[in-house]
Amino acid sequence: MKWHRIVLSLAAGTLLGASPVCQASPTVHAVVDLGHQFTFYGDGRFHQQYLADQSGATSWGSLFNFDLSNANLLVLLGCDEHLSYVPQDRKTIDGFLAGGGGVLLLGSAGDKPQNDLARTWGCEFGSRAKQPFKGSVPAITGEIAGGGDALKLEDPKAWEVLIADADGKPVLARKQVGPGMLLAGARGLAGSNPDAKDNINASWWRPLLVGAAKGKTIDLTKPFNGRGVGELDYTEKLGRLTLRYSDYLKPYARDMMAIYQRTVPFMEKRMGVPLSEGMASEIGLLATGGGGFSGGQTIGLAVFWGGFPEREDSMIEFITHESIHSWVLPFPETWNEPIATYVGELVMGDMGYQDEAKRRIQATIERASRIDPTMKRYDLQGNSLSGAAPLQGGRANDMHWGKTFWVWEELRRQDPDVLAHYFQAKRQLAKPGSLKEYDLNATVAVLSIAMKKDLFPWFRECGFDVDRARSPIPVKF
Repeated sequence: MKWHRIVLSLAAGTLLGASPVCQASPTVHAVVDLGHQFTFYGDGRFHQQYLADQSGATSWGSLFNFDLSNANLLVLLGCDEHLSYVPQDRKTIDGFLAGGGGVLLLGSAGDKPQNDLARTWGCEFGSRAKQPFKGSVPAITGEIAGGGDALKLEDPKAWEVLIADADGKPVLARKQVGPGMLLAGARGLAGSNPDAKDNINASWWRPLLVGAAKGKTIDLTKPFNGRGVGELDYTEKLGRLTLRYSDYLKPYARDMMAIYQRTVPFMEKRMGVPLSEGMASEIGLLATGGGGFSGGQTIGLAVFWGGFPEREDSMIEFITHESIHSWVLPFPETWNEPIATYVGELVMGDMGYQDEAKRRIQATIERASRIDPTMKRYDLQGNSLSGAAPLQGGRANDMHWGKTFWVWEELRRQDPDVLAHYFQAKRQLAKPGSLKEYDLNATVAVLSIAMKKDLFPWFRECGFDVDRARSPIPVKF
């Protein structure tokens, strides 16, 4: 599953692997594995949805290096296709079950690493399950949401089927493994959205998970913490950079750093200013092709983004995108996501992929042009400037990105180095001590100063609600 790149603050406890606030006396210490597959759903959202009254932690590094001694539930949501569960992992999981812990394994037929692990316990994910699903135990009643692939059980007598599909095939089952309890089921039975608003089946997931953890006692007087970016298996100092990565990603670390270090000079030239002190100084490698994050000082890079390491063009854009989010601080841009990708496309072109960069920029603009050929009917958020209904969903997103790209392409026709001139001016004019916010009025003001011409009339003509009088940065001509 692909997920979007996200910008967020590393002050959030779940992102750093810390235990969220919970009741005074939890009975479950749950660990969600992110080392095999990173998602923003796994880094705290699963806990919020199904075990909010319990204690949760995350493991960003290798599972076999995580201290599970004071945990009693291990959640395995997925494994990137480039990786697998190594023998040390399997020994760790087996030892956890032997100690009475509960393990939740969710997967699908296309998730080979999850299937390989499932087969060691006598099951695998097979054909698509058919709705409606039906609970096979009293605790699971009513409508069962979600979907996914049914289970094939090697020895059905060894398993208790908890949910079956319309054809009677098991979708969720549990099995006693020594003193421990294994739950295996379709990934679609649980939520997956990064916003954590899809807490499907929560009424029965919580008691099932609490029950699976009962075989192992936790000690509330001892620490129970996760391992976040700062506690990955390996840390390397590369000049001003600190690189962190897991044992699983060690084979990719050298290639990742090589392309990052090649990209930085091109980013600096496009931006016109160096990174602010301390920004993007720590890089954590993530086991995913789905996305990354920027938190100012720390950025997370998806190792398998865009087919890397087999191809590098998309990785150049991706590295630039996440870096730009830190570059623009302390004041994020109004068009924060699209401008980061726009700069990424330009840097990709500078590094030898000019045709692909032009194609991507043009394709982004064309998606907006099909909605608004004049670029004067909708604002950046997709609100109509003529009283018509606002754009919704994907169309609003197409307008937001396409119009942003269009604006910058129009400005670059007048000044090919407008990005550098803009960010040089912003670095001088937008300082935390003298500026409380940086809105679109401030953006146009800085652009006007950088280009030495009043751009407010043009932006208003293009549907931007801006006014020199409302700018926190004075503009005089």
